[in-house]
Amino acid sequence: MFSDKNVKVIIGLFCLSIMAFLSHRLGIVDTSYPILINTNEKPKILINSIYVDANVDDKQGISIQCKLTKQEGYNFCGIGIPLTDGTRNNGLDLTKFNRLGAIIKYTTPSDKAKLKITFRNFNDTYSNLTDTVSLKFNSISYNPSLHELPVVIPFDALQVDNWWVEQYKVGFSDSQVELSNVSYLEILTDGMHTLGDYHIEIQCIVLYGQLITEANLLKLILLIWLITVIFLVTFQHNILKRMSITDSLTGLFNRQGISNWTNKKISSRVNRQKLYMFYLDLDDFKKVNDTYGHKVGDQLLKGFSQHIQNYLDCIENIQYSFARLSGDEFALVILGLKEGQIKNFAASLLCVWESPILLEEHEPYARASLGIAHLSEEINTFDELLARADSAMYYAKKDGKNRFKIFNQTVSQDIFFRKQTAEKIKNAIIQDKFYLNFMPIFDAKSLNMVSVEVLLRANDQTLQSIGPEVFIPIAEEYNLIKNIDLWVIEATFKQIKSEFSLLNLIPLIFCINISSVELHNPNFVKKLTELLELYQIKPQQIELEVTETSLVEADLMSVSTLQEINALGINLTLDDFGTGYTAFSQLINYPVSCLKIDKTFIDNLNSADKTKSTMIKAILSIAESYKLKTVGEGVEYYEQYSFLLEQGCDMIQGYFFCKPLSWENLKKSLNDPNQQKLRQEKIINLSKHSI
Repeated sequence: MFSDKNVKVIIGLFCLSIMAFLSHRLGIVDTSYPILINTNEKPKILINSIYVDANVDDKQGISIQCKLTKQEGYNFCGIGIPLTDGTRNNGLDLTKFNRLGAIIKYTTPSDKAKLKITFRNFNDTYSNLTDTVSLKFNSISYNPSLHELPVVIPFDALQVDNWWVEQYKVGFSDSQVELSNVSYLEILTDGMHTLGDYHIEIQCIVLYGQLITEANLLKLILLIWLITVIFLVTFQHNILKRMSITDSLTGLFNRQGISNWTNKKISSRVNRQKLYMFYLDLDDFKKVNDTYGHKVGDQLLKGFSQHIQNYLDCIENIQYSFARLSGDEFALVILGLKEGQIKNFAASLLCVWESPILLEEHEPYARASLGIAHLSEEINTFDELLARADSAMYYAKKDGKNRFKIFNQTVSQDIFFRKQTAEKIKNAIIQDKFYLNFMPIFDAKSLNMVSVEVLLRANDQTLQSIGPEVFIPIAEEYNLIKNIDLWVIEATFKQIKSEFSLLNLIPLIFCINISSVELHNPNFVKKLTELLELYQIKPQQIELEVTETSLVEADLMSVSTLQEINALGINLTLDDFGTGYTAFSQLINYPVSCLKIDKTFIDNLNSADKTKSTMIKAILSIAESYKLKTVGEGVEYYEQYSFLLEQGCDMIQGYFFCKPLSWENLKKSLNDPNQQKLRQEKIINLSKHSI
């Protein structure tokens, strides 16, 4: 699509075209050339036949007196007006003129007498300097008595005299009217058929024309339009091409731009040991957006990129390409650094953003993790190099953020391990080699089992040594988590339906973990609804758990998905609460009904540092304010249970009461009336020992 400037250019050119055409029609581009007839600088040539007496007076205009004395043969009388300095082959070019205007009075013995006007043109093809008659006769004859003065003669009416063509045996191509080198203008009588006096009085002769003909003007306008359109299309193409490789926010290359640049360098067979990729990812950028707003976040990204560019411009003997890939992710490709300089360069790069970035109203800090990879023989594309740098950056994040990691054998082995694990997960899904365990959740006061958390386990021997805490993140990385989520949900629904009678007598809520990926999956709620209807499951029997960290990057679509799930009648639990930096005030934005206090807070309740216990108290207090249920997970000791109960925690989950159970053992526990009593006795006995 053309830009506003291009549209303005086209409108302006259209207006100029119309103005040029109208100006031409109004005669603004007309030109004229008066032929000097009353000057002695160019002597006039009296022309007459043998039986004609003639004389000329050119003091005022030109007056030619002619007297036919004998009527025999072809007689003529007139004058030749030189249009040059006397050199016949150096005439005037009259091609830009299209008509002649003349005031010529002609008195004759007969009213039918005609006057002949001739432009004599010189051309080397048919003319001879020594022979005046060899100049071409471009002529027109007219009867002056039939025309008012001034008479206007169009050049289109001129014709080459036939007698001249025949006499000089001129070919067809040279027998056409030609006015490119006119030496003389002749005004003669066209035959004198009656004896007597003939008088020719020439008062004024003017040549009229146009600087450009209308046809040529139209051609010129069309040419200008063609050139302009080609220019605009080329210009627009270059703009679109530049836009396609440029990040609109920072003005840096985008992914396509840096990919093109890097692939050209790789194709040019640069020294592979001197090309390095740096993958930069800002740490905790979401906090900046949440704290200051997205406007400040955008300013921070621009300020961060400018800081890096300023630093890079100060380094000599390097070539670089810097790009914003997406969000808060950047890529830097450098050519010219030596292997021994990489660590120092990376450390210096980390120091660039040690100082706050000065913005309009704030001075936030930017922190970033770096992944570094160098071009090697087995790498042939930008994407392969980026994948290595991305993997190295992942490890820098794991090691504590705001540091760098160079891609090495350890990183390579881990990538291989994750790829292998992803393949094993895929096969396990296809071959149905997963099964479920169930972790009981108890009411903190009555110690009744009120719900169970559904846990995924692998039957496949290749995955048995790899726990869910390892293979679930890998499944998310390789886009397999959606299949796992649906498998867990459907397998749970099948178990519920198979034990319809038991669960009707002993109500139990099944808590199922779903990945943050589902919050951006437009088909998830639809599929969930279909499974509920297929297995005739009551929504009240199901509770879906999402981790608090999955809401760190929550957007409108995420919140909308949560609202759609809640609208089905399914409750939502926020798992691992306290680890995702969700502001307490933000809880009102999410349709959750329960908070799970993360195990890391409960593990350290007995430590001298009271920070964890203070945090738990704050979580429970806020939950009460928002009328949310709470679950303490990972409870392993009586003291932990006692503290949570005393602070008002609603439910307890952990090895202190029960480990994960198979479906069969869960049924036995539900059917055993003594289980609750045994738990209560355990609490009583432990409470006595703690006094």
